[in-house]
Amino acid sequence: MASCMASSLFLKHLLLVVALPLLISSTPAPGCHDSIISFGDSLADTGNLLHLSSSDGRPTEAGFLPYGETYFHRPTGRFSDGRLVIDFVAEWLGLPYVAPYYGDDGGRSVADFGKGVNLAVAGATALDAGFFEGRGMGNSFPNESLGVQLGLFKELLPSLCNTSSGNFPIGCLPVYLTEFQSSDKEEYDPLTGCLNWLNEFSQYHNEQLQRRLDHLRELHPRANIIYVDYYNAALRFYQSPDKFGFDGGILSACCGGGGTYNYNLSALCNSNARVCDDPSSYASWDGIHFTEAAYRWIFKSMADGSCTVPKLDISCPSVAFE
Repeated sequence: MASCMASSLFLKHLLLVVALPLLISSTPAPGCHDSIISFGDSLADTGNLLHLSSSDGRPTEAGFLPYGETYFHRPTGRFSDGRLVIDFVAEWLGLPYVAPYYGDDGGRSVADFGKGVNLAVAGATALDAGFFEGRGMGNSFPNESLGVQLGLFKELLPSLCNTSSGNFPIGCLPVYLTEFQSSDKEEYDPLTGCLNWLNEFSQYHNEQLQRRLDHLRELHPRANIIYVDYYNAALRFYQSPDKFGFDGGILSACCGGGGTYNYNLSALCNSNARVCDDPSSYASWDGIHFTEAAYRWIFKSMADGSCTVPKLDISCPSVAFE
């Protein structure tokens, strides 16, 4: 049985993964899109936690190399070696990378939000901090929950022009494979090596989410709400890693502190960590987040419509990505 400490770590990281990005386009002229509004956690954060950490004196690992080494050649606050899915979406739409809401001093950024704004903060949860504190779970979660982000968005609405979250196969992530290693072979998928029970939980989460989206479609028939199937978009890596160029070790992190999956909670990805020579040959960057190469493949699955319900149509004048 997993220890209480391991269970606590699992809950924290699980919440981090579950609070996935929400991308909403404004209502532009037919055939084009004016802006992107992003909500979520480290899977979509383009610098918010970095600026918040700089203002309170608590540095974040995403502010140092090797984070950002592949594309930007410097740390930008993104929790990957390069671009995230939201960056590929922006490129695809011909828009600039979505500016973080927070600036260098932790206050509102001076960036022009006319082309969109990113409210995602690494470590953010779907539920407010009070929920966890009231259950004796401490206050280790940043007070940047989805509710807080939506509140900031409402404040921004007057200054913006016209204005829901599939989960990855988390049983394949090095962080969980390390924390819940088992000698029971039946707990693992014989094809991928992923933990069955965690992937089953992801699938259950996604089923419930799609039911809620169906309900939202009934309530808002004029809105075009699209579900992105992150689970199957990413599962392909683990089923056929060679097809996607992931020959460095599909279940191991590129940057980490050693061990079976190159993930060690006491030696996370930093300038002293063991970093792979070619991040593009790995799907996992630091055991929790994906590499730029993996995010690119996930984006392609979204853009070609193979992992969206209904099929994504870029020509639609109003689109929401969940």
